[in-house]
Amino acid sequence: MTPRLLAASALVFGLVGCVTNGTDFPSDTKWIQDSKTKQADVRGILGEPYSVGSTSGKPTWTYGYYRYKLVGKSLQKELKFYWNGDGTVNSYSFNSSFPEDTGASGGSARSAVP
Repeated sequence: MTPRLLAASALVFGLVGCVTNGTDFPSDTKWIQDSKTKQADVRGILGEPYSVGSTSGKPTWTYGYYRYKLVGKSLQKELKFYWNGDGTVNSYSFNSSFPEDTGASGGSARSAVP
């Protein structure tokens, strides 16, 4: 294989070697308050959820952003909301493997509210 063909192959592989799914969202969760934050507040800041479901009878919304790589570490982050019957947050969970969220890059989590 010629060096030129090898370089072109590496470029093409690099371009198709990463696939994203979901919509990126702010990692800051300081604005979320149990029994106060409403579904309309969440939609206003984050948009429509990636998926919806039910956990122990409670409606659940998941915001997810997934970056899959063929080579190297794939990254993901999820923010899950568990709702009370009145449409307020019962509880939530945030998990991420992005370096800016885990502190691995020395950065800090991004702010949700400008």
